[in-house]
Amino acid sequence: MEYEFYFTFPMPPISILFIILRIFAIFLTVYTLFILVRFLISPESGTDVGRRNEFDKKQYRNLRAEADEKLLKAFKTFNATPNDSYSDISVRYYYLRRMLSLSSLPLEVKEAKLKEIDELFEVITDYYTKR
Repeated sequence: MEYEFYFTFPMPPISILFIILRIFAIFLTVYTLFILVRFLISPESGTDVGRRNEFDKKQYRNLRAEADEKLLKAFKTFNATPNDSYSDISVRYYYLRRMLSLSSLPLEVKEAKLKEIDELFEVITDYYTKR
């Protein structure tokens, strides 16, 4: 009695397809973990990672030519760049003002800091109206 072999290859063609699918699934898993780690490292920025809102002096050479130190201090205080929109900076201003007003600092210190933040926000407002 002779036996027929249905598959003459060492591996049937269907298992090759499953190996390719398995490699693709591993790739998708690694890519998903990579995106998740990127999001956890930098949740503020949507597409670019890292140093978007850090105050880098090299980035502000053009700003230094036209601005005074008060404007630079304002951008530093609100953790903003000149590329940020006015609405982003105003949200940061109201958030910072709210955090200071809810803080447990003495009243004199709190009022002095709020006054300083208001002055810096006026400087930024003037900068964006001239722009």
